[in-house]
Amino acid sequence: MQGCAFKIGLLALGVLHLAWFCASGYRNIAGIDGVLYPDGTPVGGDFINLWSAAKLVIAGRFEDIYLVERFMGHQGSITGGADIGLRLWAYPPHSLLLAWPFGFLGYYPALAVWSVLGLAVLLAGALRLGFDRLETAIILTCPATVLNLYYGQTGSLATGLLLLALSARPGRDAVSIGAAALLTVKPQAGFLLPLLWASQRRWGLIALTALATAGLVVLSAIVFGFSPWRDYLGDTLPTLSALENRGSGPFMNMIPSAFMAMRILTGDSTLAIIVHALFAAAVAAVLIFRLLRVKDKERSWALLLVATALMTPYLHNYDLAMLLCGALLVLRHRQRIAASFQGQSLVLAAWALPQLVTILNASGMPVSPLVILPLLFLA
Repeated sequence: MQGCAFKIGLLALGVLHLAWFCASGYRNIAGIDGVLYPDGTPVGGDFINLWSAAKLVIAGRFEDIYLVERFMGHQGSITGGADIGLRLWAYPPHSLLLAWPFGFLGYYPALAVWSVLGLAVLLAGALRLGFDRLETAIILTCPATVLNLYYGQTGSLATGLLLLALSARPGRDAVSIGAAALLTVKPQAGFLLPLLWASQRRWGLIALTALATAGLVVLSAIVFGFSPWRDYLGDTLPTLSALENRGSGPFMNMIPSAFMAMRILTGDSTLAIIVHALFAAAVAAVLIFRLLRVKDKERSWALLLVATALMTPYLHNYDLAMLLCGALLVLRHRQRIAASFQGQSLVLAAWALPQLVTILNASGMPVSPLVILPLLFLA
């Protein structure tokens, strides 16, 4: 009963956070000009990248999508030449198979459809994995989900696909295989799935997902040609890597990883990569050790969800619904933890981390990995 009261409290906090977020952004919304807020940032944040890529696909200009300067030049034609910073389509070319239909819609209808799609996939994943209605409502109203809507990002979609993949039924589960294959457009969210399935000896899932992914890659090469893959590897990825390793800006306050913590503390990206690699290796060792011994599938899911948030160097605050899902799995199956102050505090921290990380990183105290780490051991 106490655990249920805590979950009701989380839902109430989510509703209050959503109301505060909308109220604080009202002035910004009222001043929208075209597709830009008064401060010059695009409405829907990074959704402008998806819509731009979709428009270029429809126009047959595949070669302009992954050449960063050409892509940004196209975005300038949308914003009237306004400077919206470095924005690119960071996802591999088989993502264009999913993106192109949005180009048939106007900017705001497409943004609405994109937002609903992310919520729908997140809802479907939560329900299929077995979250009850209260837990699902918490996930749909949490700060990570709200921020994902504001930034027009893929966090809710990726988390939903990950939950769908985790919910694999016995045998050849087409839903799980399809979700895992689609998740390869954002591999930092699903890279631990093969490890989980290997520990469960579900070799068929691994093989069929690999085949489905190969099919998507081949289809993208047939439809768009090989130049997008060449330019993605030769221009977009190096630009993205340079931004993450040497760039600066608000995005640094949105990343809760050990890598970004060390970048903020030392300013040395090489040292940050080394420290993160050692930290991720330690987490991986704990994860493998436990996966080989844990028989309860929901504990395995919680381990994977929390470990993903710890091991991925470029996870952003709008991606952290997966961390909350892992925390809720811990809470619902460990009554002693659910009733304890320490357990509830850690789950509350996982819920609040998408907002908290921006405060911690901006203040020079990037301790988010240490906030997440205890959840791995609770799982």
